[in-house]
Amino acid sequence: MGCQQFSLSALVSRVGLLILFFAGSFPLVVWPNAVVLAQDRAPARGRPPGPVREKESRYAEATRVVADRLAAAFPRVEGMIIGFEGDQVLIDRGTANGVFQGMELEVFREGEEFKHPLTMETLGRLDKDVGMLRVLQVRERYAVAAITRRVEKTEIRQGDQVRVSMARMIVAFPNVEVEDVRDTNTRTVTKDFAAALLRTGRFELIEDRQLRSMVLADKNLAAAEFADPRVLKQLAERGKAQALLLCRLTPRESGASLDVQVFSTLTGNPLLLASAEVKPAAAAHKRPSPAGPKDSGAPRSRPPGLATGASTESPISSHGGSAPRPAQSRLSSEGFRLGAEFDGPMQALAVGDLDGDGTPELLLAAADRLLLHRIEGRRLHPLTELAFNGKETVVVLETADLTGDGLAEVIVGLSQKGRVRSLIVQLKDGRLAPVWEMPNLVLRALSSDGTAAGLFGQEVPQAGRPSGPIHRYTWDGRSYARGQTLDAPPGLPLLGLHLADLGGGAGTRFLALKEGGVLEVHSQSGKLASYSDGGRLTASRRGASPRILVEGGEDAAQPEIIVGQEEASGPAMLRWITRRKAVRLTALRWNDARLERAWQTPLFEGTLADYGVADLGGGLGRHLLLLVVKEGRLGFGGKSEIQAIRLR
Repeated sequence: MGCQQFSLSALVSRVGLLILFFAGSFPLVVWPNAVVLAQDRAPARGRPPGPVREKESRYAEATRVVADRLAAAFPRVEGMIIGFEGDQVLIDRGTANGVFQGMELEVFREGEEFKHPLTMETLGRLDKDVGMLRVLQVRERYAVAAITRRVEKTEIRQGDQVRVSMARMIVAFPNVEVEDVRDTNTRTVTKDFAAALLRTGRFELIEDRQLRSMVLADKNLAAAEFADPRVLKQLAERGKAQALLLCRLTPRESGASLDVQVFSTLTGNPLLLASAEVKPAAAAHKRPSPAGPKDSGAPRSRPPGLATGASTESPISSHGGSAPRPAQSRLSSEGFRLGAEFDGPMQALAVGDLDGDGTPELLLAAADRLLLHRIEGRRLHPLTELAFNGKETVVVLETADLTGDGLAEVIVGLSQKGRVRSLIVQLKDGRLAPVWEMPNLVLRALSSDGTAAGLFGQEVPQAGRPSGPIHRYTWDGRSYARGQTLDAPPGLPLLGLHLADLGGGAGTRFLALKEGGVLEVHSQSGKLASYSDGGRLTASRRGASPRILVEGGEDAAQPEIIVGQEEASGPAMLRWITRRKAVRLTALRWNDARLERAWQTPLFEGTLADYGVADLGGGLGRHLLLLVVKEGRLGFGGKSEIQAIRLR
């Protein structure tokens, strides 16, 4: 053995080579006249990528595209606080400097100079941490931000400086999830993407093995569980990570898609989404098993209550008397929860194709943000968000293609202390961006002729309700200009209004769900009928516009009107303490000048915030979606969830 070591050392000395052996996971490094066993280390934390392989992975190009987009999304920004607007902060950097909505900025203040103790030469200044900001609105030369963290006993003030770290950003990087893509494994895609991120020079990576050693909870976390706020806090404190990258490779009809969602470790909010398409030849779908497609969402369950047919526990029509005509229910007997629960009360829901790919996205609104998700069967994949100030109520949330370009815009109405403002929002470069804003105006998407929806608005006096004529607004290439007046019966507010052809050749009818839970049907000449069901139909909640859905029904000539309904749940004393409720949707049909109930969904425990219809794709078909809020004990806290029931 000694002779072999001597020969090897002599040989290395003569040719001047460095020989690197890998035995298991330990690299054996041989220098001239010395042998050193190096301890195993993860390849993360800012080390440059290794030599380029002779045969590059087929996913390398997509990983480079995504990495470059992420690097561009986190520019090295430095600016200054120039003022305050209420409890919000103004900074002197905007879109021209790479600032985007949702960006997080450090707030710091230059400290006193420090000097060399012998030469007394000034060496520099120590920065003092003051807090953190999150950008809410961006203009070309300035931005508005909210304070998300303050250092104790330190006040943020005008003149303080802000920045996105000029050094490499430390990001948590779990293994890429590979979902049903043939001849592809997690290790290959993860390695390619790590190399691409390091090549940008903008990121240091804390990779999967290191991340799991930092997490105090179960080490067998799925990648998505790293986005839990408690886990993110541990990553920030123990690993100094500034962001989390959740990466997924999913099959598409045209090949595959590499999607990366970025989360803030400070707030837990999604910051942005970066995606790249993988060429079709590089990613073919796996063949489905004989047992059918894999169910990767929430377990199937049969909701409580009636699954089919119509209940007979309440009046059928305000005109009295007749029972509904026998008809097979359009509802499947099974339902499930779409995606995971959401913390806190969500206020509104909407569905629309915002990116023009032919599949709808799901929008959810809370008091402080608008969330965009991609629907993936029984799961929801977060894409991006738009921040609100947290003090407003969402009174309108709708989608419609208002410009005729094939992309749906988002219509948002916000109310605070009687004052209303409306936004038109578009999905641009993976982000939700407001493109038009009007104060004291309610905007809605209505179809006046039963075809494409148009934008309609009604003025709202300060601290008042919508009143006066309803005008159509059209896009002129720069903004939305007011046009003709909607020929509607006088006195109908735009909030809670829906236009529909109820069949029979009578033309457009005006549906209005009013306070007190009364649904009214109007023609140009006046009210035709009303339906109350004991006053349990859900009308305005916290000023929100009540939702009315009109579906084609089993017979396209006889559409169904779908409205929400609330019922008391449990003993009276317990209801008073917990405010416990049960909710469902009711479908009505127009039958010879009156409304009759056709079918109802099962009851769900909670408060009905909103509802809609979406095609979940993957062969699942069209589903009713109920946004249900479950309050915590004694009415505090709570969760929100989306219950899905298939329409036949």
